[in-house]
Amino acid sequence: MSLKNDGFFFAEILLSLSAWLLATSILLPLTMLLLGQSVQVRQEADAIHLLYDQLQQLKFNPEHMTGDSVEVVGGTVYTITMNRQDSDSIVEVCVEFEGFFQNEKSRKCGLVE
Repeated sequence: MSLKNDGFFFAEILLSLSAWLLATSILLPLTMLLLGQSVQVRQEADAIHLLYDQLQQLKFNPEHMTGDSVEVVGGTVYTITMNRQDSDSIVEVCVEFEGFFQNEKSRKCGLVE
């Protein structure tokens, strides 16, 4: 009498399943972290873009200084503030936004004379 073994054994199936679970448990959190970081980098790039736009506008049109303004880019709310430094003609422009992880506020600032 010969036994026919035309498939996987139960032990081989369990080994394969545990290998898949191990690989998934390692790679899935790394993928989620990378996605979060890419969104955060995009938000920072948008904030810097808004900051430089505002700095250029103030450089070429100094009387256009307004108070705080709010802009929404890609679903992120950016608050732009302008503060005059003492009695000088130096203006500090700051862009604030909530980061991807919602518990941290990021701030980018620049000066224009």
